[in-house]
Amino acid sequence: MSEPRTVSGGGQGDAVGDPRRPSRGHRFLEWYFALKYRVFRRERRPDDGRRGLIMLQIDALAYAELRRAIELGYCPTIEHMVREEGYTLRRWFTGLPSATPYAQAGIFYGENEAIPAFRFYDKAERRVITCNTPAGVQYIRDRIGAPGALAGGSSYVNLLDGDAQTVAFTVATREKLSAFQRLGGWRMAMLILLHPIRVARMGLQAVLEWLREEYERGVGELMRKRTHSEGLFPFIRVLSNVVVRELQTMAMGLDVYLGVPIIYSTFMQYDELAHHFGPSSFQALRDLRRTDARIREIRRMIENVGGRQYDLVILSDHGMTPSSSYRVRFGETLGKTVERILEGDAALRGETPLRLRASFADTSEYADITAQVVNAVAEVTPENQRTVRRALVRFRDWIRSRYGLRELILPEKYRIEADHDVVVTYSSDLALLYFADDPLPLELTDIMRDARRANLYVELLQHPGVGLLATKNGPSVHVESTSGRAIIAGGEVEVLEGENPLEPYGTGHLTARAIEHLASQPNTGDVTIFGAYDGYEIVSFDDQIGAHGAAGGNQLYPFLIGPPELELNRARIEDARDIHRVIMERYKV
Repeated sequence: MSEPRTVSGGGQGDAVGDPRRPSRGHRFLEWYFALKYRVFRRERRPDDGRRGLIMLQIDALAYAELRRAIELGYCPTIEHMVREEGYTLRRWFTGLPSATPYAQAGIFYGENEAIPAFRFYDKAERRVITCNTPAGVQYIRDRIGAPGALAGGSSYVNLLDGDAQTVAFTVATREKLSAFQRLGGWRMAMLILLHPIRVARMGLQAVLEWLREEYERGVGELMRKRTHSEGLFPFIRVLSNVVVRELQTMAMGLDVYLGVPIIYSTFMQYDELAHHFGPSSFQALRDLRRTDARIREIRRMIENVGGRQYDLVILSDHGMTPSSSYRVRFGETLGKTVERILEGDAALRGETPLRLRASFADTSEYADITAQVVNAVAEVTPENQRTVRRALVRFRDWIRSRYGLRELILPEKYRIEADHDVVVTYSSDLALLYFADDPLPLELTDIMRDARRANLYVELLQHPGVGLLATKNGPSVHVESTSGRAIIAGGEVEVLEGENPLEPYGTGHLTARAIEHLASQPNTGDVTIFGAYDGYEIVSFDDQIGAHGAAGGNQLYPFLIGPPELELNRARIEDARDIHRVIMERYKV
């Protein structure tokens, strides 16, 4: 695999609009904001002469998709920074899993072990950890011992706080905070009161966003595109794309005025839309124009009223790959497949099957609430109206074949007995399978010694929705697909039989080492499962049009933009931990 590519512009910071030079009207603006933010004057930091850092994360935007968005004219501010002001634009290798918890732990703390997926299982505690819930993210936060790089600074719309002094829309913090405090508390409430015009504009934008969602859903249905717009997604889209984006921009503007030394904020809108419509979709790329406008607004604040000089870095935590739903393609969830295999094998042997517990979202974006409403109508329909009842039941089943249940309502789904023997967790195109009846991590030889476990392994290997199985194998990792098997040791692949099973996902050293690391992590599955990948589209175990978590395609290659002084084009960045070393440690307070 080749080293990350770089693209640099021509100038060295002397172009018009450079945030490091004050504009002509900055004195009037200084007076205006001094009056507007008078209530926060005690929070203003003294200028100690050190440059501050603002890092803006565009969640899940791959390097290739950013380049496409620039060429289509959706990111004029970013384009100007790169082509006119000399900012470096490069891709980097995010490591595995290609997921936000792993990436942000590495970026903020330089420590991201024992985070094998967005959802995983703790064998010792017999507990599923899912980062869609505050408790799951707090589980990760509580096990990080390293100091955070955001100490003395601010964290907005992040999973982890990085030890930030000020947080808003941040899920897990070192100190116990109420939900109100994690949403920004009275500070955010005061900011809202100070921006009545902006709040009114938010209301109008919310209505327009809702209408846009309804229009795109209707067009998608008429054209039979694979868009999912049921359940709570319209609400989530309005909340994310309008309310949260505006509030985080307001909060960062205040911080710039106050001279907060380090600020990290995540723009999550692209991730939501790309999961929903696809990473290269018009909807996802077009929305980048609004994020780009917020970046331009922050740069103007830096230029005119910044409480100190700032360096601006823009990055993504991972990319995304086009995907198709396992459930839609094969008519059942992965958990149902595992259950069916276990029960079928037990029936042949005349034994009691291993009991399964599944934790997943039928989809990551949508809800079964519509199907439940239709089912309720069918149940109250008089029995003499059998034709109507049958039609309603068929309609309910059709809805369920296309839509699922929004995970914010049901963050996990558990099946079979609570005293489970097998656990399977889904994280987009990555799944982890645990034999929970054994409290210790199992290696391939342990699995093959048990006939029931061995049969499940073989059946999953042959399933067309599964592309790769990885297991521990002594000091190495064993990887296998229907085309061949190999071992990985020290990032080097040795093919044992057939073809290299990593071929569809990437055979370079970085990918091999990342898969080895993922399969060796504490709390990783006894069997690590990648969705089948054909070179363009990967199978997602959640119902998604765009997926990330495993390897294959652009999901391993996010982007990084920074001023030329940071010399990012020369840095070796092969995991999120390297971002901490290369950038964050320079600005620690």
